[in-house]
Amino acid sequence: MKSKLFTAFSFALLLSLAFAFSANAQDAPKTQLPKFKKNALSLYLSPSNQIRNIGFGEYGSEKQRMNEVADVMVPILEKQGIKVYRNDPEKSIRDYTAEANKYNADLYLAVHSNAFNGKARGTEVYCHRKGGEGERFAKLINEELLKIYSGPNRGVRESCNRYGEGKPMHEPAASNMPACLVEIAFHDNEEDGNWIIANIDEIALALSRAVLLHFAQEHPDQLLK
Repeated sequence: MKSKLFTAFSFALLLSLAFAFSANAQDAPKTQLPKFKKNALSLYLSPSNQIRNIGFGEYGSEKQRMNEVADVMVPILEKQGIKVYRNDPEKSIRDYTAEANKYNADLYLAVHSNAFNGKARGTEVYCHRKGGEGERFAKLINEELLKIYSGPNRGVRESCNRYGEGKPMHEPAASNMPACLVEIAFHDNEEDGNWIIANIDEIALALSRAVLLHFAQEHPDQLLK
């Protein structure tokens, strides 16, 4: 009888310890995020407005899913002291860069999912040109996404001639502050599209962490001690 009671007690103790460890592991990323003086730094957050860009199966539109990511990002960043300006999905990308420049935001992030032929996969991040703060920001975004995404790494790319003949991506080119456009994965690919749907919160946390780590590296004087 004592042996059975001891076994049951031991199992219950191990179960409670495992649960506590799991809870602590889940909380760890939140406690490790850098925190800043309130509204000392700002981000212009621009999730895709592409309502007609439809993904595989239950994905819906790029606009829908990327705005779901932004919905999660905003409270994470604001809790850490960042002022977040968010685009109006009914306006144009030219409105977005004009607003970001008007607000004099410190950083610009456009959040997109990609499409090609239904077979391509991978994550990629665009900065206007390599060699500056925009590239450093893009590298952090890429690194954080690859911690949660096991598909191909398409890397950090320049957007200054994305469409040939000197035609750049508008958002990284027209924003006055360091800017990046991330293509999280390919929504017209079954595996990538389903991964995005299943990992909205994780994607949002990865992008938020990249923003906060970038600010910590570039503006350490604004960190809360």
